[in-house]
Amino acid sequence: MAHNSRPLRFLLLHSRTGGGHLRVARTVAEALRERYGDLAQVTLVDVLAEYAPWPLCRAPDWYPIALRGGGRIYGWGFRILNGRRRVWTLCHLVWPVTYPRALRLFREHPADLIVSFHPVPVYTLSRALEWAGRSTPFVAVGTDLVVMHAAWAAPGVYRYLVATEAAREQLQRHGIEPERIEVTGLPVGSQFQRIATEDPIAVRRRLGLEPERPTVLLMGGGVGFEPLEAVARAVAAATPTAQLILIAGQNERLRARLLAIPWPGPTRVEGFVENIHEWMRAADVLVTKAGPTTIAEALTVGIPMVLWGAIPAQETPNVQLVVQAGAGIWAPGPERTATAVARLVANPTARRVAAGEARRLASPEAARRVADILWETASHRPPAPQSSTVPAIVREQLRRWRRTLQDVAPFLIR
Repeated sequence: MAHNSRPLRFLLLHSRTGGGHLRVARTVAEALRERYGDLAQVTLVDVLAEYAPWPLCRAPDWYPIALRGGGRIYGWGFRILNGRRRVWTLCHLVWPVTYPRALRLFREHPADLIVSFHPVPVYTLSRALEWAGRSTPFVAVGTDLVVMHAAWAAPGVYRYLVATEAAREQLQRHGIEPERIEVTGLPVGSQFQRIATEDPIAVRRRLGLEPERPTVLLMGGGVGFEPLEAVARAVAAATPTAQLILIAGQNERLRARLLAIPWPGPTRVEGFVENIHEWMRAADVLVTKAGPTTIAEALTVGIPMVLWGAIPAQETPNVQLVVQAGAGIWAPGPERTATAVARLVANPTARRVAAGEARRLASPEAARRVADILWETASHRPPAPQSSTVPAIVREQLRRWRRTLQDVAPFLIR
């Protein structure tokens, strides 16, 4: 498939703020290697942890803390900053600190294409490429199903690859031209597509589960959200004939608590797992929060969902997407979740209908599609920007800083 005479270098930028950004980046990296072999040289970098100034460099550590108490503080901050001019104002204020770090990133990881799977560095890095006079194309891959925060919006991004038409519309509202946006679906690993054809009974046997017993998989995201414990207790009480699989993610304290509970029926407790596709296929019902990557994977496998929670502002639109398609049920809170799960466990017909709707909503080819677009972009690099004299660049930045001060001055006076 590849005709280039030399390997192409892909720099994929992610952050461990949650599990989705890294999972999507890894999925695209795998698709590039599967399709183009050694001609695709892929480097993954945690851009916030390794190159952002304080306090952004601590974002991966602070992210779980910000989501405590249902994530209301996080949702508030998400909404407050969801404006293009507000984002750009902040980026201009910290530009003297972030620009040298961006140059160090470019120097330490030379690439034919730079791809961001996280919104925070998008404006700064695209602007830094322009300032440095580099022609390296910059692509942004959206990692949410519906919401595209204003932080994604930047004039220097060559192309946006997003999950849904709703995500495209959000970017357009932030001022991004339609011709720069392409709907690809949210990339999920090829293993989710392959496992969807396997017999669930065989998968259960392979995992050491009771093959004939109704099976419910409960998840709390990669971070391992604390409400999972209360949800699992309620589901266990409401479905005494089912076996439960509890995935605590990276939350070791939660995993230890779950292991210590005397569950009324057969229950498996796992921490972070790499074979989540097998656990999904083994289950009759998935009980999860409305994380975009988990939803995209579940749609590909074709498993009905009961959504027990969502991060405010960022994930709540995912609920509407799933429910309107008939692929799942919105049942916030332990008791409502348990009732919904019990009804699905007792109704195989409803499960089959929801599974079919899930597969219709899925985009199993998204990873390959994204990989091909990235390869094409790197192979046919866009023209280099017209060179600017240093004084002209300085004048432009001074103008931007002056506008920034005008924006923030009223708040400082207050």
